[in-house]
Amino acid sequence: VNRAQAEEVFALAKEKGVFVAEAIWTRYMPSRKIINEIVQSGIIGEIKTITANLCYSMMEKERLVKPELAGGALLDVGVYCLNFAVMHKGNDIVSIESAVSMEGEVDGQETINLFYEDGTMAVLTSSMYGRSDRKGIFYGEKGYIIVENTNNPEKISVFDDEDNLLKEVVFDEIYNGYEYELLECMKCVKEGKLEPDSMPHDDTLFIMHLMDSIRDSWDMKYPME
Repeated sequence: VNRAQAEEVFALAKEKGVFVAEAIWTRYMPSRKIINEIVQSGIIGEIKTITANLCYSMMEKERLVKPELAGGALLDVGVYCLNFAVMHKGNDIVSIESAVSMEGEVDGQETINLFYEDGTMAVLTSSMYGRSDRKGIFYGEKGYIIVENTNNPEKISVFDDEDNLLKEVVFDEIYNGYEYELLECMKCVKEGKLEPDSMPHDDTLFIMHLMDSIRDSWDMKYPME
C-alpha cells in the first residue's frame, strides 16, 4: 500500500534470505529496451514532453472502490503510467502536481504532472470510470513516437513533424506477457539473488514514494495507515 510497508517486506525478505519481486510486468518485457533505444536514437530530436494514460471501466470491482482494500485508480492503473515515465525518462523528478476526482474515500481518476530536472514534463492520466486509448507518446522537436498500450506494448510508431511514418515496430505475439517476469525471477532464484535486475527494490521504493506523495497531496489515506 505504501513505501513503509514495502520497506518492511524487503527488510524481512533480506533477513530471511527470500527472493521478493514486484510484478510490474512492463519492467520485464523486451519492449522496454526497444522503446528506450528508439527514444534515445535521436530520430525525433530532443524530447521534452511525454504523455501516458491507462483507464478502464472498473467501478464494478469491489477491490477498487473500498478503501479497506486499498482501492482507487492510482494504485491499480496509475502505477503503470508512473512506471512508464520512470522507465523511459528516469527518476530525476524535481516536482509533482496532480488533480483528482474522488469516488467516495478513494480516487476515481487523476492527472499527474511530473517535472524533470532538464525541463521535460510527463503528463499522466489514470481512471477507473471508462476506457482510454492507453497510449504513451513522446513528443520531440522533429516528430513523435506513439506506443500502443502503455501497460502491455503492442506497437511503436515513429512519425516526423509532418506526420509521415518513419518507423514501425510490431511486437511478436506473446503467450500472455507474464512469461518475461517469470523467466527472470526463475533465473534470479537459481542464481541466489534476492531481487530482480529489471525491478530492483530501490525502484519499487521510489515509485511507492511518488504514490505516497501524490496521495498526501490529496489528503487521502487508507484505514490501515
